[in-house]
Amino acid sequence: MTDDAITQPEREDLSRFILTSDKLSQGPCVRLFEKQWSEWMGCKYSVFVNSGSSANLMLVRAFSNLKNWVAQSCTWSTTISPIIQNNGSITLCDVSFKDFSPDLVELEKIFKEQNTQCLFLTHLLGFCALSDDLLDLCDKYDVTLLEDCCESHGATFKGKKVGTFGKGSSFSFFYGHHMTTIEGGMVCTDDEELYHELLLLRSHGLLRELPENNRKDRQIPGVNSAFCFLRDGYNLRNTEINARLGILQLPQLDEAIEYRNKLLGIFLDNLDSDKYITDYKTDGCSNFAFPIFVKKRELMSNVYDILNKKQVEYRPCIAGNLHNHPLTKDIPNTYSDKNAEMIHNNCIYIGNHKDVSPEDVLNLCKELNTV
Repeated sequence: MTDDAITQPEREDLSRFILTSDKLSQGPCVRLFEKQWSEWMGCKYSVFVNSGSSANLMLVRAFSNLKNWVAQSCTWSTTISPIIQNNGSITLCDVSFKDFSPDLVELEKIFKEQNTQCLFLTHLLGFCALSDDLLDLCDKYDVTLLEDCCESHGATFKGKKVGTFGKGSSFSFFYGHHMTTIEGGMVCTDDEELYHELLLLRSHGLLRELPENNRKDRQIPGVNSAFCFLRDGYNLRNTEINARLGILQLPQLDEAIEYRNKLLGIFLDNLDSDKYITDYKTDGCSNFAFPIFVKKRELMSNVYDILNKKQVEYRPCIAGNLHNHPLTKDIPNTYSDKNAEMIHNNCIYIGNHKDVSPEDVLNLCKELNTV
């Protein structure tokens, strides 16, 4: 479903760009893409990096002074890996079937008992995981909110894009996502101080990465300003080539989201609700993929047979229950994960894309309803 994520005209444009550009490492195209992305998002600052996972790493490193973290038990590995790598304590919270957001009863219990300092909230499969109750809980317990929006470009809560509610947010432009720079990611924030730290983290901690008018106060006497390292950092930069592709794809993103959501509506309306969970909370959705979530586990083998016969690729619903993975062997499984466990056993997803037709979706639903 992602064979033509990069169109022929885009490939030709990239070819001309490579042949005529003097600079292909990070430069003016990266800065332009960051500016355009910030305008589309409605945020002040964006930092383009080499993957969504790198975006998560930078966010967590920037907040590594916070030691008690919460994430969903059903999320991607590199949402929680940076927390482990930065010696944070993490608790995994069970999720809701409605939108894969944290189960709010469990979340409040964790906030109370673990003295939580940061919630790294993932908007999974394009569903908006925000609610007034979740934001109220963060305020009540003084919990910093970060947002992983890597699968949810353009999802909204009350008309405002996700990724603009927390202190910072991450996005992925991997090949199969809403738009692509082949590999790539973005970190967004409205906080100028955090923005400066992200610039440093992206590029070795170098002073010269800061905006020119912010360098003077941080210059160290006797150290060459070209190679002045203000803090620990990485090399997570992306290239002009990837940024050029982002600039080409961004104008089509709103239309792509509208079409993805249309296909999701067809999928959920035509799937047998006696056999599948279909009553998702779709307000503000920017669909990434179709969840195929059977109510009875024994139906999964039939679902696999149908998809394999039709040569439709499928994936586990993110990680399923992360508590089942070796990655989390040192994370205590203290709280309920019954919903995540059901997702682990009963749910997969298939891709959504501009080249999928409504007829394709209807035909697939017809087949799936025979299980």
